[in-house]
Amino acid sequence: MNIGATGGVGEDAALEMLLKNGFELVVRNYQTKYGEIDLIVKNERFLVFVEVKTRTKASRYKGFVAVTNEKKQKIFKTAFTFLRDNNLRLQPRIDVIDVEGHWFVMDEREQFAVDDLRWYKNAITSNDYNGFL
Repeated sequence: MNIGATGGVGEDAALEMLLKNGFELVVRNYQTKYGEIDLIVKNERFLVFVEVKTRTKASRYKGFVAVTNEKKQKIFKTAFTFLRDNNLRLQPRIDVIDVEGHWFVMDEREQFAVDDLRWYKNAITSNDYNGFL
């Protein structure tokens, strides 16, 4: 079981869902010294920072639970850095997408298949902000 492959498949599925819902990819895996944001997308109104959490059906907890307060602060810092460095006049928002799937073997290779996606819009808000700046 390749954990990196699981996350990549989850991000691909999340991006596909976002594109089907009218969003356009701005950047994937945006990194700063503070952390990484999996996907940054936009539409005519919003600039959305997306945290993708991929889990197997057998996982005890949904991926959303893994977005701890510490992770939220890293996302805020990274998003603020992006906003500072890019002049996009859109309403920013932070979403979380839970991807659930299962592993299977095909042609003697393990692969991850996505079974379900849950999109939590505006999942991380100013109420989660700890005032680090």
